[in-house]
Amino acid sequence: MKFKRILLTLFLGIGLIGVSIAGAYDDWTDDVVCMWLDMRPTNEGYKAEVQKRGIGCEGGKVLAGAAQTNKTTSTNKKTTTSNRSSSSVDKEITIYDIAFSPKVLEELLKLVVSQTDYDFSKHKLTNNVKDIRCAFTIYRVVYENSELGVMEGWSMAKGGINVQGSDVEFTEGSFWQMGGLSTDPSYLQDEVNIKLTEDGHFVGKMAYFTHTVKEGEVPRNPLYPILTKHKRSKPINLKSIGDSAEIWIDVEDWAGGIMRISRCKYL
Repeated sequence: MKFKRILLTLFLGIGLIGVSIAGAYDDWTDDVVCMWLDMRPTNEGYKAEVQKRGIGCEGGKVLAGAAQTNKTTSTNKKTTTSNRSSSSVDKEITIYDIAFSPKVLEELLKLVVSQTDYDFSKHKLTNNVKDIRCAFTIYRVVYENSELGVMEGWSMAKGGINVQGSDVEFTEGSFWQMGGLSTDPSYLQDEVNIKLTEDGHFVGKMAYFTHTVKEGEVPRNPLYPILTKHKRSKPINLKSIGDSAEIWIDVEDWAGGIMRISRCKYL
């Protein structure tokens, strides 16, 4: 992933990426679809697109002999000639102009500029000597009919949390229950940048799915809300970690979330 981000940065820097207007998947070349599938192999949307096109992918590229169904790449050829030992040898330099829609270009830029970047310097972070493990469940809070919000009775995400020093990570096996892109486990592993403050609050940013997406519906990208010292949060009691905690998360005007934390213990 890091190597691909470096390549994308180089492409953007030398101006090889142009922009064309098209729909979400319709204007993607087969190679672009394969590249995204290689980066997120569990993504149902990309897998379905590959199946719909009837192509094969390997290493982020279309397999040799696979039919190209979407051609948006134009080729400009420049030829220079060099004479050596009374013989003329043509050297051909080929420059490829890669055309992406604005939406695709935005997604590529997100790979270069992380959506979870956050400045922790304004917070006093904890530095626990012992690692902590807890269980968590995220619920939606709806503000449409109440200023204080109404918590819905079903969970959006659940699993485990590890705290090492001040670093907060979701354990393997943790999962969102919102369908669509949320079924990709990498969002809870790679798209999280949260730390624990010395007074028990979570601060930072994370990928957060706000809507349920059913099979066949258009996928929704996650939002990246900032976790702050919310006035309604009940922070983790580092002097009595067995106590339950509630981390309130502001996401959108109409709804936010509560992360309920329980069963904490030292490892």
